[in-house]
Amino acid sequence: MLKELCKLNGIEITNGQLEKFETYKNLMKKWGKRINITSILDDEGIEKKHFFDSLAGIIAFKKSKTPFKNKLIADIGSGGGFPGIPLAITVPESKFTLIEPRHKRVVFLEQVKRALNLHNVEIIGKRVEEIKDKKFDLLTMRAVENPKTATKLTEFLIKNGAILCIYRGKEPFLEKIANYKVKIIELNLKGVEFKRHFIFIDKHKDGEKENEYGKNR
Repeated sequence: MLKELCKLNGIEITNGQLEKFETYKNLMKKWGKRINITSILDDEGIEKKHFFDSLAGIIAFKKSKTPFKNKLIADIGSGGGFPGIPLAITVPESKFTLIEPRHKRVVFLEQVKRALNLHNVEIIGKRVEEIKDKKFDLLTMRAVENPKTATKLTEFLIKNGAILCIYRGKEPFLEKIANYKVKIIELNLKGVEFKRHFIFIDKHKDGEKENEYGKNR
């Protein structure tokens, strides 16, 4: 299923990468019975709602003209590794830092990193606000209830040059965030029943006065 969804939506994926996803899926099903990684543990659900959903970010990065190759990317509140690990598998040119404070999930992520031989992944078992010595180009967050709160939480990284990308469901985010540029990317994805919005939040450049809004279908 993952291979077909990627093909339908123009996401390049190799057979070697598909093998890594298969290993990842098996680890999720094994560990999911012991620790609370996700309630979705069937093959179709994992491939569609976790793996492909994570990879949809690649489409949004391209549409928003956000550079994502050869970059330092942090996945904040990574949980079971989404979207960080699927992106790390398919974008090996970039380095990914998975930030996750819950110990059991950190142990799981370390196991996935070893099993998939992901040399471009670092895992940090802390809260994002405790990380003061890192600089990133791009931040990803998934399952965010309040984008304003997420912006406040990561503002020290955004002000240091990072762009925050929030994965959001079918409901768009229509508010402004004071002192930040906001770009909305709407994706109508093929082969799935769900719609995705992506919110890109960036600091103002010199001379800019208002937030920037955009929509791509």
